[in-house]
Amino acid sequence: MAAAGSNHSYSGRYNRRLVFDLVRSAGQASRGDLVASTGLQAQTISNITRELLERGLLAETSRPVGGRGAPQKYLRVEARAGCSYGIHIDRDGLNAIACDLLGAEIARHQTDFAWPDPEATVEAVARSVRQLAAQCANIPSWGVGIAMPTLQESEFDRYVGSPGWQDWGLLPTAEAMEAACGLPVIVENDATAAAIAELHVGAAAGLKNFVYIFMGHGLGAGIVVDGLPFQGAFNNAGEIGLLSWPAELQPPAGASVTPFSLEELAQMVGCNEQALRAPDRLDLLYRERNGALMTWLDLCSARLRILLAISENMLDPETVLISGWLPEPLCASLVDRCYPLLPSVSARKRRDRPRLLAARLLADAPAIGAAMLPVIAHGSPLFRRLSLTRGRTDTTDMEARFDRVAGTTAMPESSDEKFSGVE
Repeated sequence: MAAAGSNHSYSGRYNRRLVFDLVRSAGQASRGDLVASTGLQAQTISNITRELLERGLLAETSRPVGGRGAPQKYLRVEARAGCSYGIHIDRDGLNAIACDLLGAEIARHQTDFAWPDPEATVEAVARSVRQLAAQCANIPSWGVGIAMPTLQESEFDRYVGSPGWQDWGLLPTAEAMEAACGLPVIVENDATAAAIAELHVGAAAGLKNFVYIFMGHGLGAGIVVDGLPFQGAFNNAGEIGLLSWPAELQPPAGASVTPFSLEELAQMVGCNEQALRAPDRLDLLYRERNGALMTWLDLCSARLRILLAISENMLDPETVLISGWLPEPLCASLVDRCYPLLPSVSARKRRDRPRLLAARLLADAPAIGAAMLPVIAHGSPLFRRLSLTRGRTDTTDMEARFDRVAGTTAMPESSDEKFSGVE
């Protein structure tokens, strides 16, 4: 828990975010811990923590230290001081989850919707947000995170996204969602959102640098560097579904599908994707050791072995996670089939954890990660490393949209005058 603060008065907003983020990340911290971690003066830390306590964002507990003297006081984030809504937009339906400031689920809502139609989807998202807000009564809403495929941008020379999403490139998604929901909105790639979920409440807790490979209707990767997502120059880092594979790792002859995807698996098994997503269908096929499924797992393990070596040699992560729409037994089997792994800079004698791990949150990860986006935007000093400009034509004054922690005591209320659709 170390980050540099500044004692200059103009850095007050940064320092409030810094203190909040350090306490949230650590779980609890004393004022002395914060002084040591930030380099800020003790009086500065005292002033910041007093303000955050008065605003209800932090709570204070005491814990005895030894047998004598006053108990040590620790600060922790007041989890129900706010909530945010994570929406995963995908072909299988709209998965909406409300989380508190620590990522614990408060409520959820799932519904079908016409995903190729952006306007109909915006309306469905607004309805889901209203339903979640009704279940989170008396908890301030910090915003909405949207996780979805994000290769619809019109700037590409040709369309490179998944089939059916073409019309989304004509819509400023974040602005449309804000207008419908009445709350600040962040749009993020679904694989990156899933990586954020694993970082905060999943298998990557405590890590700072890792790669998360997400298998769904397509293939993507979330890249986390220094505890925040790596976006790339144009917010497209991690689009590994566009990789070209050698001939022996291509989909079976005659199959025009994305390699390493549900669509490919459905074709190989001989059913449609909807049938494949039926409850326990994949578990049953795995228990029966279905031949087509076993072939697909072998094929994907060979691909994953290559992806792992590329990721390790390019990014030097602490570990690589794999998950997505696969149930836990299949995900674990895929990991096992990758061994022995290819040589890379990660093949060291001493490691804290394996080079390749199955992620923990599975299909819920994108929605949970999306719900964490507004919390990071309001409460991290490095919030501008998020994809705040994605889906926007107006990118001015982003800090004013996400000011719950950095602003003055009155800032959240004044901010709600603009974003008041569901509170």
